[in-house]
Amino acid sequence: MQENGTVQQLSNALNQLLDAYETLQEENTKLKEENGSLKEEIDDLELRNRGLDSKVCALSDTTKHHSTEMDTMLGRIETILGPNLSKTEEKTEEVSDEILEEIVEEVAEESNLLDQQTSFYPKQDENKEIDLGRMQSLLNGFSN
Repeated sequence: MQENGTVQQLSNALNQLLDAYETLQEENTKLKEENGSLKEEIDDLELRNRGLDSKVCALSDTTKHHSTEMDTMLGRIETILGPNLSKTEEKTEEVSDEILEEIVEEVAEESNLLDQQTSFYPKQDENKEIDLGRMQSLLNGFSN
């Protein structure tokens, strides 16, 4: 009878092993499917990355091209304006000096005019005391 019990135990152990094997196979199948979908996703992302890299390279080339063109245009402008630029600066300094001189002359003339205009008006005494005699004569004039 012990052999029958031992066989029974071996049979149970073998069934457990087979169930575990089937479970592992199912999990392995699921993992392979998930791995395959992740690989497809990685491939898709790498393809997008290559596309973006090519766009970045194209934009970089375009930017370099534009900056080169702008540098050459600025160089041409500088060569055209170069000799005249120093003359323009000198002229602006001369003009600004002339304008300042004119302004100073105008201010001086206006102050002279103000002095002349104020000389026509009688200067008020700085003595602020009340002249009682004058006040009394004025008040007497009102009473009459």
